[in-house]
Amino acid sequence: MRTLKLLAGAATLVSASAMATGLPAVDAVALPADQIVLASVIDAKALNAVADAVQIIDIRGDKEAFEAGHIPGAVQIGYGAFRGPKTNPGALPKLNELTQALEAAGLRADAPVVVAHFGEDATDFGAAARVYWTLKSTGFSNLSILNGGTKGYLAAGYPAAKGPVTAEPSTLELSFNDQWYASTDTVKARVESGEGRLLDSRTPAFFAGEAWHGAAKKPGVLPGADNFAFTAFFNEATLKSQAEVNQIVSDNGLAQGQTVSYCNTGHWAATNWFVLSEVAQVPDVTLYAESMVEWSNADLPMDNVPGAVKFAWLKAKKWADGLVN
Repeated sequence: MRTLKLLAGAATLVSASAMATGLPAVDAVALPADQIVLASVIDAKALNAVADAVQIIDIRGDKEAFEAGHIPGAVQIGYGAFRGPKTNPGALPKLNELTQALEAAGLRADAPVVVAHFGEDATDFGAAARVYWTLKSTGFSNLSILNGGTKGYLAAGYPAAKGPVTAEPSTLELSFNDQWYASTDTVKARVESGEGRLLDSRTPAFFAGEAWHGAAKKPGVLPGADNFAFTAFFNEATLKSQAEVNQIVSDNGLAQGQTVSYCNTGHWAATNWFVLSEVAQVPDVTLYAESMVEWSNADLPMDNVPGAVKFAWLKAKKWADGLVN
């Protein structure tokens, strides 16, 4: 049996372009799904080589956009299926509803899955990282994110499929594994004990208490948290190479176990979780899925909270600027 293992920067079948970029690539060898082991990140060329043997999830929520052009073989499962309600978007989805959505798309837990975000910017990657985290936490083990997303794939010259896709439904028995999850109670215990690291994945304005999510009660950060914005890992919409990621992690002291990654709603934080846990292979990294929206609405302790006068000014400015976080 010949197993094709796609490793970031070190594929079993490596092309010259892969060696130059540090991204995975393979030659065009057709292999059955049970012989493909995906790396956590896959590029367009590598995906094209194995597309017929993997499940591709297009996580755009826009049905018309999907039907106007998608990766051949992809099924659509909108990002919303992996999220909570508007009042707490980072909350875990109801397991029965998630199961139904995945079954309707024909997903199988025993086959490799590639998650394709649109690829407009680094925030899009965060959606894919959250989907990857959710699938991994519910029993899917052979997973990858398409670097550059659907937009990058099509821009590389590979053909698009158009029109609706009808999948043959599957049957799944999912359960949630909390190995990569930090609940509000867990984070509260970490804050009180001072153990481990709380890593704020947001951009500096959020960490400074000058910006906040619309569903959060107020701006601020977890007490004692450090800040490392997820954007540092990207060249526009593309995750940097394995070597660059490793260097960033090393230079910034991010290879620390017992790290809890958080943001506003577990979206940007999913990127930092993914990069540290799945790419840099830092042990014991967890995601606080509900993040600051749930924490702030629970009236738990926060640092960098603006005073009443400054908060009123920030709210007026946000309204005037039409700022949407």
